[in-house]
Amino acid sequence: MRSPRLVRIVGVHTLSVVALAAACTPAEGEGEGEGEPGQATLSVQLAHLVDGTAIELDTATPFTNAFGNQYGVTRLSYFLSNLTLTMADGGTLSAAGGRYVHHDTPETMTVPLDGEVPAGGVQSLSFVMGLPPYLNQSGAFPDAPEALMEWPEMMGGGYHFMKLEGKFMATSGDPESYATHSGGLDGVDYSFAVTLDGSALTLAEGGNALELVMNIDEWYTNPTDWDFNDYFPGGIMHDADAQAILKANGADVFTLGAVSPL
Repeated sequence: MRSPRLVRIVGVHTLSVVALAAACTPAEGEGEGEGEPGQATLSVQLAHLVDGTAIELDTATPFTNAFGNQYGVTRLSYFLSNLTLTMADGGTLSAAGGRYVHHDTPETMTVPLDGEVPAGGVQSLSFVMGLPPYLNQSGAFPDAPEALMEWPEMMGGGYHFMKLEGKFMATSGDPESYATHSGGLDGVDYSFAVTLDGSALTLAEGGNALELVMNIDEWYTNPTDWDFNDYFPGGIMHDADAQAILKANGADVFTLGAVSPL
C-alpha cells in the first residue's frame, strides 16, 4: 500500500503535467505556429453611385453628367464575370462564370467568392464587365431574370452586358427616356477586363465584405463626354460607335470601397 505522502506527491505531479499540457495546447481557431494568421473568406458587395450619391430608382432627373444632361435611373442590371481577388502572397478567391446584378434585387448585390486564404494584405480584384465570348452564348441563362437580358439574334445573339435606363431632360425641355444597353454586336465583343488595385486593403480572419462601386456617371465621360440627345430617344443596341464609347468610358467606372467584417 502506498503511503499517504506518496499519494499526495503523485497527485501534485499529475496535476502539473495536465496543466502544462493545457497551457501548450493552441486555443480553438489559433494556428499551430505562434502568430500564424487564421483563414479569411470574402463576399463582394455591389454599390451603385452617381458622383458619390447612392442611386434610387425613380423617374426624377437629379443627376448631371459631364456634358450637362440632367438624368435619373429607373433600371440598372448587368453581368460581371470571373471575379477574382488576389492576395499579396499570391493566394486567390474567385467566383467563376457570369454573375447577374440587379440594383433592385438585394440577393444579386452580393457575390460570395469561393475558398479561403490566410488573412492578410490584398493585391487586386479583377473581373470582366459583361460576358466574355465563351460565356456569351444564347441560351446559357434559360431562366428569368437573366433570360430577360437576351440580345437580339439578328445583332449577334448572347446577352446584354448592361441595361441602364431612365429619364433625361432633352433639349426640348421635356423629359425623355434613355436606354444605355450594351452588349456584343455583329461578332464584335465589347466586354472588357477590369483590374483594381487593392494594396491598401487587408482581409481579417473570418468573413469579410469588400465593396465594389459602380460610378454610373463615369459611363458618360472620360474619354468621351456623352450627350444623351445624340442617342435618345431611340436606342444604341445597333450602334457600334456607341458600344465602343461605352467600352472605353467603362475603364474607370469601377472602384473599390472598404473591407468590413461579416
